[in-house]
Amino acid sequence: MVSLRILVGVVCLSLVSVPVQAMTVQLSADRTRVGVGEVFSLTVAMSIEEVAVPTPDLTLPDAFDLIGSRSSTSTSISIVQGAVSQTKTVNVVNSVRAKEEGTFTIGPASVVSNGQTIRSQAIQVEVVKGAAAPRASSPLSGQDAVTADQLQEIEENLFIEVSADRESVYIGEQIVLTYDLYSRYRIQNPRFGVVPSYTGFWAEKIFDASRLEQRSEVVNGRSFNRSRLKQVALFPTVPGKQKIEQLEFVCDIPLRSRRRSLFDVDDFFSWDPFRSRQVTIRATDIELDIKPLPGNVAASFCGGVGRFDIEAVTSSEMATQGDPVTVTITVKGRGNLHGVGEPRRPDTQSFKFYDPKSTVETRLNGTVLEGEKTFEYVVIPVESGTVELPPFELAYFDPDRKRYVTARSQPVLLSVAPGEQVEEVSMSAPSGRAVELMAQDIRHIKPDARSLEPQGAYLYQSSTIWGLNALPLLVLGVAIAWRQRQERLDVDVAYARKRRSRGEARKRLDQAREAKSGGSAEFHSEIRQAIAGFLSDRLNLESGELTEGDARRHLAERGAAAEMVDEVAAILQVCDFARFAPGENSQSDREALLVRAETAIEGLEGSL
Repeated sequence: MVSLRILVGVVCLSLVSVPVQAMTVQLSADRTRVGVGEVFSLTVAMSIEEVAVPTPDLTLPDAFDLIGSRSSTSTSISIVQGAVSQTKTVNVVNSVRAKEEGTFTIGPASVVSNGQTIRSQAIQVEVVKGAAAPRASSPLSGQDAVTADQLQEIEENLFIEVSADRESVYIGEQIVLTYDLYSRYRIQNPRFGVVPSYTGFWAEKIFDASRLEQRSEVVNGRSFNRSRLKQVALFPTVPGKQKIEQLEFVCDIPLRSRRRSLFDVDDFFSWDPFRSRQVTIRATDIELDIKPLPGNVAASFCGGVGRFDIEAVTSSEMATQGDPVTVTITVKGRGNLHGVGEPRRPDTQSFKFYDPKSTVETRLNGTVLEGEKTFEYVVIPVESGTVELPPFELAYFDPDRKRYVTARSQPVLLSVAPGEQVEEVSMSAPSGRAVELMAQDIRHIKPDARSLEPQGAYLYQSSTIWGLNALPLLVLGVAIAWRQRQERLDVDVAYARKRRSRGEARKRLDQAREAKSGGSAEFHSEIRQAIAGFLSDRLNLESGELTEGDARRHLAERGAAAEMVDEVAAILQVCDFARFAPGENSQSDREALLVRAETAIEGLEGSL
């Protein structure tokens, strides 16, 4: 009994000791565009901690009549670290009729609490003649028609807003696109329709909604449920005005059913006044201004845009002259590391370098893409003694400072022991006398061939007759085989993609050959799409941006030769570097890359 009294006393003291939080007042309307004579609702929402409910003051313009009002109250109690608070939410709903045309400002609504006057925001309502006019296009799909009033209702109460954290950036600079769904309906069966391919951008997913998480928000004086649909990080690859393709979202919403006629029996006996309709809505258009990188490009620039650091590590501090050593260069930082090319090697005669293998690991820090890219070099010391490996250089463009910055690794000291001296043995072919072949230019004179043919051969001995008799069977067999192949192409998607992979890759290579004399980004993009598309079709992978790491993994799983894996990865790396880094390359370089791509596709076709 004593403990119960103590508990009650603690709760009472907690209730008394909790400071009164500030009251909030919001004004919203169920519609902001109405017709003359139509009735709409104005809601004043108050969050208070007082026992007595204050009466809100809302003055209407002369163009409106107050028809009536009603109120509802809800109470919530929360206990946080022993502190008890009680919050009361009061909604006062006013039914208002519009009398005149025009655009009018309603509010703000005001409430007096503890001697202070608290005001809401004001809202604007447009009154038009007659019923509010519908928009030109309908978002509904399906066979059931809707009325103009229903169409207007949907467009005013369900839409997607797309926003960019910045609309003017440099090539390679990150942009975050956010898609938000605003709805006043009870949504069912939500799903994505057409998702943009983001042509002209490197895209990295930040967030895709698996279910709708709603949050209340007031837009233009009206209360909506806002749900985050998608968030994506984009890195532009080409300059100029770039328009983003529209995102489509499909869902089912309840619409109030209207009887089509007095004798519509189905509607008459239906107890549900609402009918579910499928709706397809599209995001608003957005255009981005992509600026080219400045012209004063640093000598060691390799396509990076963002902020990066570079470090060098050797597999061992001890080495032997002539034996290979692994040198790992790691580029860390913020930005699209897929667009960062090979750092500039040090200019030294003490080491011999071989082309590196690169890997990329990215992660999201909030909405910022960051990570690291490693380059593994095989380096052979040429000199013995204590030899210094000079720094590697990486120049990148910092969009915040709007200038090029050069990062350098620390020099590395190696203790190189002398290697064994191997005498070079020269091999020469023995000299000999060339053998001269004399042609025999005297040939026998043949008699008339017709006199040598047997005369009076039987018909069944003629190969022509046998060929003509077998021709229908041959045609029938070819037709059956062709039909079976077509049926398999229609049913087996993996087989169809594999059969068509060569032709699709050939089309891409032909387009690359046509673009060889044009822009570098377009040419290398076609080469990359030819290689990546061929691998996706050949291995039945999902369509999308196939990275260098993905190509290595999938080819290794299929047992492809290591040389072929390295060649494909090298081609993809060259294409990615050329797409993101400005600069020109010669026609001979492009022709060589085109030949390498054709050879790689032929090799992959034989091994996959």
